[in-house]
Amino acid sequence: GDTSKTNILLIRSLDLLKLCRLARLSYLFRSSDFVIEFLQNMKSQAKLELFKYIFLLIVTSHIMACGWCFLAFAQSGSFEDDLLNTDNWISYWYNQTYQEGMINPVGDNNDKNRYVLSLFWSLQTITSIGYGNIVPFTTLEWWFGCFFMLISGVLWAYIIGSLVNVAAELQIQRGLHRTRNDEVNEMIGHFNKRDPALDDSCERGIYDTEMFPKRLKKYIHAQKMSGKLTSMIKIGRFYPVMESLSPEMQRVSSFMLVREYLEHVPYLSSRFLSMEERSLVAKECIGFEFPAGEVIHISEGRGSIGRGICIFVRGTAFALHGKVSNFSDRRKRYSVVTAGHTFGVSDVLLEDEHARSEGKIEVITFSRVLFIPRKSVLAALERNQNAWKQCARWKYLLAAMYSSRIESQLAETQPKND
Repeated sequence: GDTSKTNILLIRSLDLLKLCRLARLSYLFRSSDFVIEFLQNMKSQAKLELFKYIFLLIVTSHIMACGWCFLAFAQSGSFEDDLLNTDNWISYWYNQTYQEGMINPVGDNNDKNRYVLSLFWSLQTITSIGYGNIVPFTTLEWWFGCFFMLISGVLWAYIIGSLVNVAAELQIQRGLHRTRNDEVNEMIGHFNKRDPALDDSCERGIYDTEMFPKRLKKYIHAQKMSGKLTSMIKIGRFYPVMESLSPEMQRVSSFMLVREYLEHVPYLSSRFLSMEERSLVAKECIGFEFPAGEVIHISEGRGSIGRGICIFVRGTAFALHGKVSNFSDRRKRYSVVTAGHTFGVSDVLLEDEHARSEGKIEVITFSRVLFIPRKSVLAALERNQNAWKQCARWKYLLAAMYSSRIESQLAETQPKND
């Protein structure tokens, strides 16, 4: 009878007290090790914000759906036929809309159908779509409907505003790329298209006024694909957050970024140097990006990147060791370098007067190179004499012998003056 319905209603009402647990949801998220680890592993804060707002929308929609469904139960006291014999939003929808084969919210076994119907109402209310096929019927439902619409309106405005900010952050890199393209096009527009000195030359090379603009545009596009918009920068400054870190944290972070590549240089590897010694080298490393067709000169001369060790992070190139006198010699001294290969590991140890000044790298595809300056290499070997004695000095001797042999061969091929 009525007493039984009242008791059932009271029991179901007590179930709503479980929603009070949601007040602890924020605390649980902040204290959960799983959530903390998940947030720390997210590479993009913009994507993290997007995930947060989607989760907020789902939780709010669920709560409103449960509350809207319970409102009909509170007025009828049952989900059976009594649901249709009393005034509530479900009975109104059923009498106005329901046809055979449609979703049926009546009956204790149709919990999922009632939930889907309530969730549909909550989503169209939050998103302000409002189809009008599910509406409040009784005065109590109208009051609750006003309350839910007020809350959902504020929530939806907050989510929309936040999603706009997230979308703007995700577009930053694309915007920078478009700006960089505009700057390149403007610069190309100011190029002097005619050079009398080149008009009579058959070998324009890199100064070709038709080919160079194309190389520029390809280079900017390759930078976009690689995710970086810079061509030469200290490894620590690839990441702006480095500037906010302490000197020790900057050094350790630089080491964590490049330690994999330092292992390719025997005397700078973990076999000889400690983590602290390698971190000092890592902090001085420089990152370069080169377009296809560019020539990298490894020397102290003008137009070169200076003496040091080149470690290829990505891309492909031809490396030329020393000076060549003919095509056959050229074939012998050319080698292909790809990701993980090094150039200059031995030559960097030679004194300036004995260094092979003709060492160069001809880039085949867009390449990213980690450059270790010579002064950093020598400083590391000076701090760790064992690395010099056990490894580096043998590299030095081999390079010196090879350089001496090359110089002798070149001297023999030079024509003698009468």
